[in-house]
Amino acid sequence: MESWQVAVLVLVAVLVGALLPMLVQLYSVLHTLHRVVDKVAKDAEQMTVSIHRTADRVDRITAALEKDGKVEKAMEGVAALSSMVLQLRDTVKVASAVGAAVVPAVGAAVRAWHGAHDGAGAEPGERGGGEASPAEEIRKEVAS
Repeated sequence: MESWQVAVLVLVAVLVGALLPMLVQLYSVLHTLHRVVDKVAKDAEQMTVSIHRTADRVDRITAALEKDGKVEKAMEGVAALSSMVLQLRDTVKVASAVGAAVVPAVGAAVRAWHGAHDGAGAEPGERGGGEASPAEEIRKEVAS
């Protein structure tokens, strides 16, 4: 055998040695891919059947509601609920505005009333501005 033939034979042997593991790995990957595709196909088929059943059920319910005229009643109920919510929102806006004006006035009146009944002298726990802290006001109310 010539030297070039030996070189070709060695080269072919190396290539075959490298190709065999790659072919085994490729077979394994393709086999796994085939199993995954089969499972996904079965799941997709079941999902499609479920979607069709659900769509049929919704169609039957809608047809029954339209036949009995219940859709109009439901829409009237939704419209009434919507107007009630809008009225409630307007009422809450007015109540919050009134509360924002009344609460400070009531707080000032309570402080003035306590100040008038506690005497003219400042108590030890009062702040420099003549006002008692909120915690002290609560303690006074609980004590009396």
